Amino acid sequence: MPRLVARVYIFCMTCVQYGRLRSAALTLLFLLFLAGSGVQAQQVPILRDNALIEAARAGDVETLKTALAAGQSAKLLGRNGQTALHAASQWGRAEVVAVLLSDEVALDKRANDGHTALSYAVLRNNKEIVGQLLAAGADADRTGPNYEPPLVMAARLGHDATVAALLAARADVQATDATGRTARDWATAKRHRKILAALMASGG
Repeated sequence: MPRLVARVYIFCMTCVQYGRLRSAALTLLFLLFLAGSGVQAQQVPILRDNALIEAARAGDVETLKTALAAGQSAKLLGRNGQTALHAASQWGRAEVVAVLLSDEVALDKRANDGHTALSYAVLRNNKEIVGQLLAAGADADRTGPNYEPPLVMAARLGHDATVAALLAARADVQATDATGRTARDWATAKRHRKILAALMASGG
């Protein structure tokens, strides 16, 4: 093993001395060396989330149901502070969201990046998942990253169908983001006329 470490060090120092093309060639030779030295690829760990979150991200409903039936909690957090519901909303997996909502989930929990399941769906302009979450009781005004309410985010991004869904759920039209702007302010600034009309009709 010390001999292998020494060779790795020599290889790295050699790459520093040469240009990109030579470094690429040396990298290939080094990988061939590792293949012949008995260092197996399986020894390099691949970081993954728990089975529930992986299934949610992939839209694998059957694996998800199996994991839940085996007692795995839908509240279990993954590497990024995400739950399976976060992952399903982020990746647009409406069927997975439906399964998770039938279980006990943390609807309004924020992941490490500040997103809730609802704000992920709003960001992706996924009206179906937005509707699922709101119907299940998700807080229409729970802020996402940078303290931005879902309605403000949808208006800023020009997501008119999502704005309509949030207004139907009585999202606060006077809510502001970290800059003090309302959904109407953003709709005006971005010239989203359809959204502006909807907001004004709702008192915004």
